[in-house]
Amino acid sequence: MDTAESIPDEHPIKSEKRQDLQEMLTEVGLAAEYWLPTLQEQLGVTSAQALQHLEEKDLLKLKSQAQHSWETGALEKLLNLSHSNSLSKLQESQKEQIFQSEIHQEQVNISQFSEFIKTLKEIQNDFKKVKTKTESQDTVEKAQRMATYEVSLSLKSFSEKLQQTDQPDTQLLLLFIAAGAGYHVLNNTFQYLLGFDELDCLLHEIQMAHDKYQELKNLCSYRAQAFLVLTGLTTTVGITAISEEEKSKRLSLMRHHMEQSLSKEVAHVLTKLGAHHNWENLEKDLQLLIDGDFEATVSSLQMEDEKKQLKSLSHTNKQPHVADDNKNNRTKLIENGTFLSLLQRLGLEHHYPKRLGRADFHLICKNSVYNTQPSSEQELPFYFLQKLLVLDYELRYLVSKDGGNTEDPVYPSQESEAFDPYEEIFEDSDNAINPSAPNQRCRIHPMDIQMAIYHCADDLARQYILAKLSTCQFALPLVVPNPCSSQIEFSLWCLSQIRRSWQQAGKSANGKNNYKNMQMCRVSTSIVSFIRVGNGFSASKSQIMNSLLSKRKHDVFFHRHCSGSSKDCLLMGGVVEICWFCPGNKDKNTFDKCVTFTNLHGDAKEHEQQLTFLQEVSSLIVVLMSASDSNKENRKIVHNLCQSSKPLICLLDDKEKTMTSNSSQKVRIGIKNRNEAELTEELTCTIRRLLELSNTTLSLEDCAHIARKQGFLIDEDQRDCKEAKEKAQTLNALLGEMELSKIKENLLPLQGKLWHLWCKKDKELYYLREKGNRSIEQHKSEIETDKQRIRHEQFRKAFPLNDLMRSFLEILQDHSETHNKLYFLQWLSVFLDTLTIQHLEKLREEQSSLWSLVQTEKQKAPNSNSLRHWQNELEAISKNISDSTLGTEHLLREVGQIYEALEEACSTRDDLFLSLPQIAADLMISGVPIELMDGDTSYVPLKWVAAVFDRVCEKLGDKRLFVLSILGLQSSGKSTLLNALFGLQFTVSAGRCTRGAYMQLLKVEESFKEELGFEFVLVVDTEGLRAPELSTKSQNWDNELATFVIGLGNLTLINIFGENPAEMQDILQIVVQAFLRMKQVKISPSCLFVHQNVGEVTAKDQTMEGRRWLEQRLDEMAATAAEQEQCSDVTCFSDVIKFDISTHVYYFAHLWDGNPPMAPPNPHYSHNVQELKSRILGTAKKESRGSIMKISEAKFRVQDLWRALVSENFIFSFRNTQEVMAMSKLETMYNHWTWELRSHVLDLQDKLTNQIQNGKIQTLRTSEVEAPVTKKYDAIKQDLDKYFNEDPDNETLVQWKARFESKLRVVKEALISEIKRKADELIHLKKSHLKLEEKKSAYDNDILERSRQLALTVKGKELSEEDLHKKFNQLWKEWVYDIASIRSPAIEPDIDVDSENILLEYFKKEKNIVDIVKDNSKEHFRIKHDIYIKKKKLAWRRTVETHDEESIKMTTNYIFSRFTEIINNFRRQRRDYNPSYFYEILRLIEEEVTSASTEESYTFTSRYKIDLSLYLFQRASENFKEMHREFKRANDPVNYLESKKDDFFMSFKISCQGATSIKAFVEFLWHKLIPAISTTIWNKMPSKMAGDIRATFPAFSGNRANLEKHILICLAEEENFDNYCEYLHNPKYFFRNYIEKNIRIYFSGKGGEKMKTFLKISLDDIKNVILSAIHESTAIVKDKRSTASEWLDLFCDHLENNLVFPRKDLVSIEHQEINDIQFFKEVMSEALDPAMERVEQNCLSMSVEEMVPEIEKMLSEHLCGCWKQCPFCRAVCTNTIPAHEGDHSVSFHRPQAVIGSEWCTKTFNIRTKTDQFVIDTCSSLVASDCFLLLNNGSEILYKNYREAGGDCALWSITPDSSMQPYWKWFVCHFRSNLEEKYQKKFTGRGKIPDAWAKITKQDVLDDLKKQ
Repeated sequence: MDTAESIPDEHPIKSEKRQDLQEMLTEVGLAAEYWLPTLQEQLGVTSAQALQHLEEKDLLKLKSQAQHSWETGALEKLLNLSHSNSLSKLQESQKEQIFQSEIHQEQVNISQFSEFIKTLKEIQNDFKKVKTKTESQDTVEKAQRMATYEVSLSLKSFSEKLQQTDQPDTQLLLLFIAAGAGYHVLNNTFQYLLGFDELDCLLHEIQMAHDKYQELKNLCSYRAQAFLVLTGLTTTVGITAISEEEKSKRLSLMRHHMEQSLSKEVAHVLTKLGAHHNWENLEKDLQLLIDGDFEATVSSLQMEDEKKQLKSLSHTNKQPHVADDNKNNRTKLIENGTFLSLLQRLGLEHHYPKRLGRADFHLICKNSVYNTQPSSEQELPFYFLQKLLVLDYELRYLVSKDGGNTEDPVYPSQESEAFDPYEEIFEDSDNAINPSAPNQRCRIHPMDIQMAIYHCADDLARQYILAKLSTCQFALPLVVPNPCSSQIEFSLWCLSQIRRSWQQAGKSANGKNNYKNMQMCRVSTSIVSFIRVGNGFSASKSQIMNSLLSKRKHDVFFHRHCSGSSKDCLLMGGVVEICWFCPGNKDKNTFDKCVTFTNLHGDAKEHEQQLTFLQEVSSLIVVLMSASDSNKENRKIVHNLCQSSKPLICLLDDKEKTMTSNSSQKVRIGIKNRNEAELTEELTCTIRRLLELSNTTLSLEDCAHIARKQGFLIDEDQRDCKEAKEKAQTLNALLGEMELSKIKENLLPLQGKLWHLWCKKDKELYYLREKGNRSIEQHKSEIETDKQRIRHEQFRKAFPLNDLMRSFLEILQDHSETHNKLYFLQWLSVFLDTLTIQHLEKLREEQSSLWSLVQTEKQKAPNSNSLRHWQNELEAISKNISDSTLGTEHLLREVGQIYEALEEACSTRDDLFLSLPQIAADLMISGVPIELMDGDTSYVPLKWVAAVFDRVCEKLGDKRLFVLSILGLQSSGKSTLLNALFGLQFTVSAGRCTRGAYMQLLKVEESFKEELGFEFVLVVDTEGLRAPELSTKSQNWDNELATFVIGLGNLTLINIFGENPAEMQDILQIVVQAFLRMKQVKISPSCLFVHQNVGEVTAKDQTMEGRRWLEQRLDEMAATAAEQEQCSDVTCFSDVIKFDISTHVYYFAHLWDGNPPMAPPNPHYSHNVQELKSRILGTAKKESRGSIMKISEAKFRVQDLWRALVSENFIFSFRNTQEVMAMSKLETMYNHWTWELRSHVLDLQDKLTNQIQNGKIQTLRTSEVEAPVTKKYDAIKQDLDKYFNEDPDNETLVQWKARFESKLRVVKEALISEIKRKADELIHLKKSHLKLEEKKSAYDNDILERSRQLALTVKGKELSEEDLHKKFNQLWKEWVYDIASIRSPAIEPDIDVDSENILLEYFKKEKNIVDIVKDNSKEHFRIKHDIYIKKKKLAWRRTVETHDEESIKMTTNYIFSRFTEIINNFRRQRRDYNPSYFYEILRLIEEEVTSASTEESYTFTSRYKIDLSLYLFQRASENFKEMHREFKRANDPVNYLESKKDDFFMSFKISCQGATSIKAFVEFLWHKLIPAISTTIWNKMPSKMAGDIRATFPAFSGNRANLEKHILICLAEEENFDNYCEYLHNPKYFFRNYIEKNIRIYFSGKGGEKMKTFLKISLDDIKNVILSAIHESTAIVKDKRSTASEWLDLFCDHLENNLVFPRKDLVSIEHQEINDIQFFKEVMSEALDPAMERVEQNCLSMSVEEMVPEIEKMLSEHLCGCWKQCPFCRAVCTNTIPAHEGDHSVSFHRPQAVIGSEWCTKTFNIRTKTDQFVIDTCSSLVASDCFLLLNNGSEILYKNYREAGGDCALWSITPDSSMQPYWKWFVCHFRSNLEEKYQKKFTGRGKIPDAWAKITKQDVLDDLKKQ
């Protein structure tokens, strides 16, 4: 203990409540006079409360100071007493303080965990508030006591509730965590007060532990219990460790509470604690249980014991003579220790036992990129596995580079030493050659590496390893002794996946070739076992076996002469290896039938159990022995073998001749000095002969029964495997009860006919055609109805779930470990294979026979009935094969169909629905291939696949993944290549193995993620192209598949098999077309060509000709494909993608080194695979981050590609969903940025306006405007850059960055231009009034001078206000008359003449214009369609359509609206009339008429423009006359002076009063200020209110598309047909009206209150500005005695940016003297508040109607975008930029009926109108074969609509069968209105589909709100 002194001061309990330390010492019997100073000196303890903080070490320190033995006990009692007292005192203090504060504590009642957490957070927040607000320590302490007490009550309440509801586990977890924070369960209180940090820590620990516990509980009960126990033992809030004594107490408490519910796994671990209480080991084992590794806990204690024993052995001197038993035990321990040492050398100690899983093999590691050699022994296992993955059988010859792993001899360097070759040098060779040999570590034996990995691998991984070793034609471990126990293991499960093909000798019963393809564990064969009896033989048993099995000398069995072999093999002794000889279809087979060979390693006498087992299972035993062996045990073994009835061959190592025994079943062969070929031949013949005599054949399953009887541990019998097998057997039993070909129909009904029919219907949606008298929409509706009907039928068939699917789902939904599910799927796959294999073989034989007959008959009689009959039979057999093919993939496919049926047919979302994709996602994450494309229908179930991707994304996070796909002809080795590259498990076999497409997920090693730039690799395997059995499919299918695969992959392997140019031509043509499509839709994949089965690939120059030929073909095809796709910028393949013929093409050797089935893989093939793997990952590293997709993006890519593929035109149909979503977010942000910039510019404009009006700015340079705008623009630009860099979609967004930067720059420049224009106009206006202002100023000066002269005459006299008025009025009229008499008469403009002259000049080219103008008397403007409108030359439409009439009316109304705006703007500026104003009206008419004509099917005539101009000129003339009259009134000298009479009187009054007129001066000043402030504040209101409206109304908070969505919602809710018509035909006008309408709604509601708030804020702001101006101006002039002029100059300068308050308006009072400046300041300041109240009243009295147009204009300008309408359905372009680049487009087109379009019929090549509406959308029509009629009467296909030119060529209309339900509802709801308006009918091809009528308004509103 370091600083105990500070503790008493910090403790919250008050001093009067403390127990005196001296009293406590006396109570326990200790002398205070001795112990008080001792406590203070030794530990710094001065109070009783400080004792509770003492630790164990402090007690020991005190005990050392004890003078008597009894004092040690008294000291312990003292500390216990202080502890209990402190608790009770603390609790009492807490309660007392609470009650003293008269706080009423309600009864705490907490029943839910969420309530408990919420309560703790509230307590923490309350305490935090107190602590933040006060600096008083007492207050903080009081709050701390309150918080501690409340936490105690909450804990107690919740704990009691958990106990009542029987949740002891959660209760214990909670209490132990609380105990770690000092909580006492018995006293229900804390030892110490809880501060904010303690509360935060406690809250965090409880939440984290509870979440983790619940998560584990859902997964596995024993894992959750282990977590609970570990948490209880270790949890402490803070850094203090828990003592062992405390751990023992806690463990006892847990045992007491959990005794009944304790799982066997946790109980097992707890029993291992033992008397030694090794808490560290216990905690390690508990952590292993939490990780789900129970088996590791079983062996961890054993391993620890072995390590301890080994350590003790190495430090203990043994007696030289010990008993034999002890000697054996010691040897065993040394051997085990050696095994552990081996594991440590290999870096595998943490993986033993069985902790290596398949996931460890499928990891993408950094070292796998480089073809290097291991640099240390610890890298050997990794390299072994990597070579195994690529099937490199040289894995057995691995040697590390480090020096510690070699045994190279060191020769002494003695050059002068004599050399004698006959000298006896071999007697003591070890010492002579290498004196240091005893100290040198031996090289690790290659088989020890293999077996060490085997022992560390779990059973699933072992199965995988052995399957790969089998492919490499290596012998496999069958019987394996456990290196750490006496247990012998038998590998049945691990060998169950070994499958071989062979050709049995002779013919089958039906005369066919006896071809076999079977699981080897089920094949009954003769077993030939080789054993060795004795040691020191010159011959190698394994080498002899190799010569029997492989004519090419392949080392099936590792032997002494193999590279790397040594005597020091640790793990092979007693291992029985197995391999099979499988005959091929050649005549010279070693054996005619499949034969099993086993090989017992080591001396047989040392492995008695293995020998006994082999004797029982073998058909023949071959013994390697010595005839001269004198060892009794050896001779006894051989003698016993001879006595057996089994055939026996004795290979005599020391004999040269063969001596046959009397019995023909017992043979002796001498092998000394024998010719190898001769010996092999003799041995082969002998084995064949003896096997013919033996009738013993067994399968591995049979052998397992025997092994089980002999006490071997069968791997298949371990619990998880056994349980999985039983579950799989249950399902298999269900299947076995039914005819094989009926299983799918009855038990997997959803993927049969219904699914095929649904796919067919779905594809029809993308190939819509008119059928008879039906429209496309009718056809589409029928298809949608059919699809829904199929889904409902699927739903009915699926539920209730049949026994098979119910059991299957229950097993996969079980919360057991993933490896249990993998066991189950593996077993199920085995049973399904067994169930179907014989039946399928029989069917294929029948198919083969019929195929031969058909081929023969085709040549003889191609039209015969027999031929047709046989072809029909072939079809039937093919169907039967398909129906009878059954695998786990079909069950998982059914799961997917159940999900899709539930998704579409069931409105509720239950747990089953949600769990189905999770099943597939879990399997996919664990490395199981998942079907991406259904192989039977060749269709992608998009909803299922998307749901699986979503669940994977949820579980792993939205990680990046690199997609690798493969493409090639059927049976070209695609799956084999992928399996070799990454150790995958795609199905491989001759013929059509892969159907559809499968995907498998691979994880990237943690240390490699950063370098690669992604976390996962997704590998996609596909069915082969050009499959003969799929010849009935669409000829375009291969192209579609290639496009899908290439579009999905970041890198695609193009796999070419063989050297057939025709086959290469096929695949290259498909590939080039697919890559060209990707280029056109802006997807940039890469490719590598893999040319397999090429004879000689050793030298690069030998493949150069092939590369040149390939490049030439690719260039030719690229040019051809570009011509077909109309892609002019492509002339060669490298124009399509980046392609380098020298690095992107790989030539592969043949897979097999010899003839299967006994040929090993070709090592060249393996090396080629490694090179390719390095290139793939190297390419992936270079891939730009933008092209590496996230998991969610991969999902969208699958959806987008597939939807585009099933459409007729891929390029035309491709729509990148991810880009659409990213663009939508970006446009919303852009909208926010532009509003921010626009608001800033409005503020700047107000400031400039004030300065110009105040006369401070006479000229304005552009730079003065640019600087502040650019500053704000730069800040926004930084936000834009940040968004593009940090947004999750930044890789997608980057392609648009330059475009949006440009758009923002354009907006900035437009705003600068606009503000500069307005400022220049204001300056110009100001200057134009300059002469007038000068005149006014002269008038002012004259009157002021006269008033001052008058004031001088009465100065000093005391006159009343009334007397002053009389004096002033006497002379006022005289002054005004004098000034008015000298003015010159004004020239009156003739506005009517100006109007007429301008019209005549403008329309001078028109006929009769003079007469038209002279006859003008237009009071109203009526639209005359026959005069004003001219139809464009459309052959089938000669009259004006109804919708055209609506459009013309809307255009005219819009011109009227704009005209009114212009006139109001002139009047607002109080301008005088100017003839140029008429030209602005003409410009408006021309602009709008031209714009409308380009959009519509008509044009306006010049007469329309003339008559409209006449009408508007007439209205304008009246307004201009009124404007002129107002201007005259305002600027007439008499009127002007009369308006300022009060000002002049005030000036006169001030002059008369002199220095006593300060109040009058102030009154005058405020009289001028109040209207200026009112005007300024009112002018600022529109921008503030516009900002609040954007925030208040969701319709205005986004972009234009968002506004349109809200408009559609509003229209639907109102159900007003006329409003719809206005929206459809003049959307721009409607949008503005909608905005204005909502502004009025805003002001009628909360807007009024909001305006008052903004008004108050603005008043406060301006009040502060004025107050500041008063104070600062006064401060400057306070020491000067002068007139008010200087003060007014300063005051106005301060206000120039904020108010329009010209200094010249104050000239009448500037002569006033200010003697008492302080008094003046006070008077000005006092008047401020009353003035502000008057301003507020002024503003509130103003009508908000004046503000509405300005706000509407702001919002309209901000939300405006492109207003171009689709030429076919009038949908408005969704682009947010008015004059944007590129095509116009819209997300959803509308049924053309909404604008009155009708069908036309064609009779004798003449098109005539019908009265039938067109209900199809543009996006449906462009996907159809419908025709579009052009202006000249010719017709083109709708899909070629751009050829029509004009607006059609500027629109991008994507084929899409989808339509918003909104417009379907609209057509149904307003059917009669549409028919009446357009005089057409919804009949015939215009008939509304029945499905449309079912759509409700609520449906469409919900659909819109989701967007």
